[in-house]
Amino acid sequence: MVKLNPKAKEILSLVGNFIFSFITAFIAVIAILFVIIKAMGWNLFSVDSGSMAPAYPVDSLVIVQDIEPEQIQVGDVITYVLNEDGVLVTHRVVQIDAANRKFITQGDANNTQDAPVLWDNVVGKVFLGIPGLGRPIRFLTDEDNRPIVIAVIASLFVASLVWDIVSQVKGRRGRHADDPDGERRDSGVPSAEIKGSDSDKSEQTAGPVPDNAAPPSAGSLRRRCPEEPQSRRRRRGPR
Repeated sequence: MVKLNPKAKEILSLVGNFIFSFITAFIAVIAILFVIIKAMGWNLFSVDSGSMAPAYPVDSLVIVQDIEPEQIQVGDVITYVLNEDGVLVTHRVVQIDAANRKFITQGDANNTQDAPVLWDNVVGKVFLGIPGLGRPIRFLTDEDNRPIVIAVIASLFVASLVWDIVSQVKGRRGRHADDPDGERRDSGVPSAEIKGSDSDKSEQTAGPVPDNAAPPSAGSLRRRCPEEPQSRRRRRGPR
């Protein structure tokens, strides 16, 4: 098994944390975007054909806002219901028949105009288009894919949590390996230290005696020597 050096492990840990953080942030941003758009009464649609290229190429995401038909002008891009099957079309308004309450639309890449669109069939006006984001949004919002999306989000959350726990455990083990005394302190086991007595310290720190040093006085010697028992001192009288 190949062992990585601490620097390589640190780089891999940073890369893993970045990937999980990026995916989590992306999902959070998409979820917040959905909530804001729905709260404002807007709709998200994906462009499935190239009739509006180059303004809105295939797989573009269009954000459609609700608007009154009277406020739509020539040149606006609208989304409307084409037929009874509920097929949606996003094309540009090229003519307005206010008397009959109809719009004439045409795709930017088409050479012919569409059939007249009733005002009542208009879903809204395109507020914003984001190229390339239509396919992932279409996949995420499809009801058939909802269980897969939920499972993937839950798996990413669990994987991110496990990754953080493993990284913290490995970091602690690395610090304990570099500092064994710190490990004993962290575990509550006191480290062994040999401490000498005060007399040992005085002997260890005492330097050499100089030649011109005065000899100790009798009083100091008497204080240092242990006191003899009184019985022994009585027997030492003059003979």
